[in-house]
Amino acid sequence: MKTIAYYISDYGYGHATRSIAVIGALRADAAQSYQVIVCSSEKILRFMQASLIGSQDNIQYRQCVSDVGYVLQPDSIEPDLEAFQIKYFQYVEALPYEAAREADFLQTAGVDLVISDISPIAFVAAKQAKVTSVGVSNFTWYTAYSEMIDRSALQPLYEAYAAMDYFVRLEGADEPDWGTAGSTQADFFCRDVDAVEVSRILQSINPDGKRRVVYFGIGMSINVQQLAVLKLWEDDASVFIVSSNMDVKHRNVVAIPASYTESQHYVAASDFVISKPGWSTVGEAVSLRKPLLLLHRSRMNEDENTIRALRNRHPYRLVEWEQLIEGNSLDVLDREYPFADREQEGISRIAAYLKQIVGSG
Repeated sequence: MKTIAYYISDYGYGHATRSIAVIGALRADAAQSYQVIVCSSEKILRFMQASLIGSQDNIQYRQCVSDVGYVLQPDSIEPDLEAFQIKYFQYVEALPYEAAREADFLQTAGVDLVISDISPIAFVAAKQAKVTSVGVSNFTWYTAYSEMIDRSALQPLYEAYAAMDYFVRLEGADEPDWGTAGSTQADFFCRDVDAVEVSRILQSINPDGKRRVVYFGIGMSINVQQLAVLKLWEDDASVFIVSSNMDVKHRNVVAIPASYTESQHYVAASDFVISKPGWSTVGEAVSLRKPLLLLHRSRMNEDENTIRALRNRHPYRLVEWEQLIEGNSLDVLDREYPFADREQEGISRIAAYLKQIVGSG
């Protein structure tokens, strides 16, 4: 049995949800079993354990330092550059020590393959431990921070990502030529959807089927107090699905229970998705053929690249936060949107690529 250490960013839950899909695809292979050690923060480990409940055989969980992520201004979707830089330099200073600790773990645990989405520490540790590493992501923090901090200060991250052996470029990636031994491209994908569960949700929130169902997901890492005053909620023709961290009380708003991990079912139950351009929610919308209304954020290279990947293949509209507050964007929800016919094989391509790498080790 091969042992895989899977490192997951702890910024939000998007990295975790797509990693769950990859782990599920790997474990679906009856011909080969894998011991998977999920490595991340306590928050992400709790989420992963809850989501993977019932399929815990050969899965272990290990708490470790992941990455900085983004630092946002209070009650805003925009980055706080000053606060971010403080956290970033603290992180870079500690990176060599954290990598050495992870390298020791990899050797002790007899790990055969390191997968990271997309913690840089994992690649430094894998190189030190002489373990093959694979990055799976639509971005790296090196490129994500390129407009937030001086490029010379990003050199430690560049060197960390340059240590990865293979790179799976998810749709929308605009990255340097990572992967000293090779790379591949993969399309949008999402976790499996249970049609029975989707029907249950619809029966609960829209039993007569007369209202439009709108999934409003701006991310679990964003806490915007202005949400309560959005004119969106006054639209009686719609029912809005929001995440559990969004403090909105309205007759047309349904919050996903805090203990519910499989949010892809709520996306599947929706007619339209409003979201920041996070890859995982966009991936769910693309995979499940849901039109998108995307919130524009400045200085976010990841957002721009994801949006670019949608052009000419999936219906979307961009909106500023101020427009959403005033309700000036509601009319786009009533338009008809064409979908491009395109076979999606993102998750199967990734699983096959990873199996080939770990099998050749």
